[in-house]
Parts: sequence; structure tokens; C-alpha cells
Amino acid sequence: PQRFWIAAGSFALLIRLPFSLAVPHFVSETIGALIDNDVNHAWWSIFGLCIAGTVDALLDFWNFFLFGYAQQRLLKQLRIRLFSSVVKQEIGFFDVSSSGEITSRIAVDTAEMGND
Repeated sequence: PQRFWIAAGSFALLIRLPFSLAVPHFVSETIGALIDNDVNHAWWSIFGLCIAGTVDALLDFWNFFLFGYAQQRLLKQLRIRLFSSVVKQEIGFFDVSSSGEITSRIAVDTAEMGND
């Protein structure tokens, strides 16, 4: 079910890679042009840096959003499956384990899985 979101995040990451690599290139080109006193080349390098940086930032947002969204959906699905499993237990299980302990384990353990 989360394959689409993970695939979309991976695609955005793949598209983002050249723009991420272009940022240091344009910085280097700008510095080189300024050392050589080539103002026109420096302006074009700054323009390229702005474009590459903007596209990189936008795709970084989408990477963060899509992978985070997939992560939250996976955790929600896990919580539902865990709760369903707990509800199907025999009555004797609840004599041994308190409901507060079970609830705490479900909440804390799934939240811990979501931490980066």
C-alpha cells in the first residue's frame, strides 16, 4: 500500500540528485569567474546557482514529505495490526498483562520505530 509513496519519494530523490550536485559546481564557477574578473560569466553562474538551489530545495521538500507520509501510514497500519492482535487474545492474557501496559507498549514501541 505504501509502494506508491516510497516510489514517488525515490523518483523525486533521483531527479533531485543532479541539482544537488550542481550547486557546488555553480559556486565554484562563480568564484572562478570573479577571480578572472569575468562579470558576465559570474552572473550566469549565480543565475544557475539560484535555479539549481531552488529546484534542489523544492525536491528536498517533496522527498521529506513523501517519505514522511509513507512512514506515518506504515506506522498507522502497524498500530492497527497490533491492536487487532491484542483484541484477539484470550481473556487470560489480560489477567497477566494490564491494559495500561499493553497500551503503553503499543504507543511507545511504534513511536520508537518512527524515530529517525
